[in-house]
Amino acid sequence: MKKIIFFLTLTLISLSTFATGQEGDILYMDGVKWELLGKPIYRDSVVSHELTAALPEGRGIVSTNWAGYTAHWSIQQKQLCLDSITYQVYQDKESRTECLPPDVMLQLFKKYVKGKRIVATWVNGDLRLAKGKVIYYQHTAFERNYENERFVTITKGNVSATNDYQNYVMDGFAFDDHKSRPMFDKDGKNGDVLRKMFPLHIEQYPELADVKRIVFYIKKARVDAQGHLVECEVKVAKPDDNPRLAIEMAEALKAYHPWRVYYINGEFRAYGIQSYYIPYFINEESKSSHVTDPYE
Repeated sequence: MKKIIFFLTLTLISLSTFATGQEGDILYMDGVKWELLGKPIYRDSVVSHELTAALPEGRGIVSTNWAGYTAHWSIQQKQLCLDSITYQVYQDKESRTECLPPDVMLQLFKKYVKGKRIVATWVNGDLRLAKGKVIYYQHTAFERNYENERFVTITKGNVSATNDYQNYVMDGFAFDDHKSRPMFDKDGKNGDVLRKMFPLHIEQYPELADVKRIVFYIKKARVDAQGHLVECEVKVAKPDDNPRLAIEMAEALKAYHPWRVYYINGEFRAYGIQSYYIPYFINEESKSSHVTDPYE
């Protein structure tokens, strides 16, 4: 039975992971309110299942909160404590916030009760806390980053370490920028923009004589603090894999400056650059032996 419960819990987590952006829990630490990007209750599969069964069936479950509740936590005397659990109830086209009764809480988490507190001794590993402006967002679970983030390392419910980060983004070009959309139009009418940014010697590839569009795939991109693309791998996805052309495109990408830079939790990240398929349209001029200076 326990294995079945564990499987069902993992299924719920997987659904939330691949669906939409999820609302986090709430945690107070040193009097400051943080969003907790995760659901620590999931880490005890049995209690998580029992909690779901104890919550009213009529509570609101929305795509941004598949769990159907928000847990409220605090750090007290260096211990991670579960203070309350709230949920939304919808009735007559109106909603209200209700709190799980304290006696129900104590019964559900009875093996974790110490004195008058529920100490989350089932939790081990890092908790990621966030506040401030969102500087990177991906529409999946908790794949987003904020200006201020704090990693709290928990060992059997006790705080063993904390690390604070000030995140930022430095503007520059990236393939997910809406401004770059016109260069990727299906007819290739604006392909000259991309060709000027990343000029290639197409005339050196006779096998591309009848090709009108090349699709490159970029991965393992790495940027530095000044917006230089210092490393990347490129593969020709269409028409056929062409290692020599892939290397030339990689060099053209690295020659461009500046790229957008994200400084996230102590490292520079190339969001919006790697894991993209880039359509590169070819015209007759680019196939000729004369290559013009793209910056003229």
